[in-house]
Amino acid sequence: MIRRSGIACAAAAFLALSAPVARAEQPISIVVAYQAGGTTDTLARILGTRLSEKLGTPVIVENRAGATGQIGSKHVAKSAPDGRTLQLATQTTHAVAPSLYPNIGYDPQKDFTPISLVAWSPLVLVTNPSFAPKSVKELIAYAKAHPRDLSYATGGRGDGSFMAAMFFNSMAKISPVAVPFPGEAPALPQVLGGQLPYMFCSAPTVAAAIEAGQLRALAVTSKVRASNLPNVPTMAEEGLPGYEMVNWWGIFGPAGMSPELVKTLNSAFLDILKEPDTRAKLQQLGYELTGTSSDAFKTYVAAENEKWAALVKAEASVPAQ
Repeated sequence: MIRRSGIACAAAAFLALSAPVARAEQPISIVVAYQAGGTTDTLARILGTRLSEKLGTPVIVENRAGATGQIGSKHVAKSAPDGRTLQLATQTTHAVAPSLYPNIGYDPQKDFTPISLVAWSPLVLVTNPSFAPKSVKELIAYAKAHPRDLSYATGGRGDGSFMAAMFFNSMAKISPVAVPFPGEAPALPQVLGGQLPYMFCSAPTVAAAIEAGQLRALAVTSKVRASNLPNVPTMAEEGLPGYEMVNWWGIFGPAGMSPELVKTLNSAFLDILKEPDTRAKLQQLGYELTGTSSDAFKTYVAAENEKWAALVKAEASVPAQ
């Protein structure tokens, strides 16, 4: 008796489950609701390549940027639940946006099927090397000495860089001016070129520039130091105890996907995240890998929505300085 490999079984299961609504040669689309070249896009392309090889089905990464991730997310929410349209989403689109924006056009908990949390990473507070402050304490002192005269870059209202800065400003009691861009990728060159002195940026995006001396890293936003930036202190170590925030990425499909299809895709992604070569490649880029069940991811998303709703509400109630 011939035993089929796990990969072959996963591919056969996927094709069988999706056959009623999609031809086998049709590709799976992983929607990235941001521009190409950012951390979400990079992760999606690595995972997409392996998913295609594992399922024997073409996988494309589809960039649908705009409105801080809302355009791509709405597209996925309205797609057929046949497993052919997935999203590599973030806390911005699926936890922060509902509280930060009044009418985003989708409900991250009702209009999507959670498949798996796949990765997280801290952000890094980085400055142009020519900027005078060389530590978090010096930056706070500089901001207080130059109220409203200090600006910084963000990837847009509601994205990780914006939220990290918002809580930093609140805890440090400073009021620098945010200059938004449509994502981290277009924002970072402003700091590299010295047009803006600093920003919070995800670790995978800035690790190489830090190593090359193009950026100075002041602190990471996670509770523990980043595995690829072990010499960079945490915000808590730099004098802001209780400061913690990370970016996270998870795979979603539209609401209404069959349990069998969810199980097939979840198993495929969990297998990919266990591969030594894939793990080494992603961790070297700065992603901390997870991999969860669909139910565990659903619970996590609910908790994240509750957490961010409370934080946004609390920040909104603070009088402007």
